[in-house]
Amino acid sequence: MIRRISSLLVLFVLGGCASQTQEDTLEKVVFLGRHGIRSPTVSPQEMQRRTGHAWQAWSVAPGEMTDHGTDALRAMVRAVRENYSQTALFQSPQSCQAVEREAVVWADTADHRTRQTGEVWAKDIAPGCSLQAGWASTPVDPLFNAFGNRAGKIDSALLEREFEVAKATLPEPASDAALKTLQAFLAPNGCAAKSASSQCLTTRTTIEWKKEAPRLQGGFVTGGMAAESLLLAYAEGLPLTDFGIAEQDVPHVLETVMQAHEAENHLLRRLPEYARARNGMMAESIRAFLSDQPVNAIPGILPSTTVLVLAGHDTNLTAMMTLFGVGWSFSDQPDSTAPNTVLAFERWRHSDGTRDVRLRVFHQSLEELREARAPDIGKSVITLSPARPVFAP
Repeated sequence: MIRRISSLLVLFVLGGCASQTQEDTLEKVVFLGRHGIRSPTVSPQEMQRRTGHAWQAWSVAPGEMTDHGTDALRAMVRAVRENYSQTALFQSPQSCQAVEREAVVWADTADHRTRQTGEVWAKDIAPGCSLQAGWASTPVDPLFNAFGNRAGKIDSALLEREFEVAKATLPEPASDAALKTLQAFLAPNGCAAKSASSQCLTTRTTIEWKKEAPRLQGGFVTGGMAAESLLLAYAEGLPLTDFGIAEQDVPHVLETVMQAHEAENHLLRRLPEYARARNGMMAESIRAFLSDQPVNAIPGILPSTTVLVLAGHDTNLTAMMTLFGVGWSFSDQPDSTAPNTVLAFERWRHSDGTRDVRLRVFHQSLEELREARAPDIGKSVITLSPARPVFAP
């Protein structure tokens, strides 16, 4: 019989984790989620300058989450909550008081969309309660991006070596096909000039340094940005006919071109030194929380806190892949870190007193995002075994 450890824990223990035995007890969980569907982070005019193709206007300013994106995110959060609880446990004032003691929602302060995402999580992970999302009062929170305030120190020589290895292990047939397909849709003559323009996606990808932080330059940067923007437009419900893509061909095209975005991640964001320097504080905070140690980077975490929600970006998810030694892909979603994707760290206690941490990935398919529909988590959840330690020493 699962013992009642607290009202909030019961919410999660009674949920849809059917693979656990009755003797297993879920003690703590961390949810790291990406924000919802957003517009491109630059204006349509800048998108055209970079890619050579005219882009449609969105209903929101660059980089903002849309109303449709909020609806899709809300559907995801409710589905995640339903996965852990089949009963509405937060209806009574006593339960809500427990929620406020036991749950912390912390969002990246740098963007409005992540703060909005935190607010959606706070409302829908504990419906009917007054759980509030928090974020840093400073412009940059090093938990989400330690390069933003130069808190993350990086070994440039080590990163350059890792970059060379990454180039040698890039899945070239898929990534090359992505760039060629994007070139044909966006700027067929972009590589015609003797001096290749920024609209030529075959330009060599290199690392440049700015303010002691690395960033990529070259074809995969423009190609990855364009591919993700096409996916976001489709998920928002916008047509892609202006790009010469027939409605029935969109899923296949997106599956092809998103390999450019995955390659961009492979060449920088998944490099161990980059992930450590940029998001090592997040990984160590997750380890500390799951190990019952103080979490100095996140205010409000108490010994009674059992649920931690982090509202961040795809870059944070990618970094955690590297730092915990996991990876995933989806058959119905070409973006491995698509909007609303959630990585859950679950700490389980067994009947013999031992504990382990299991990782699960929740996502919405391309069509579920487009329809702002909850995923069928029972069919789509991925369970992972971390290759690197999760408990802090």
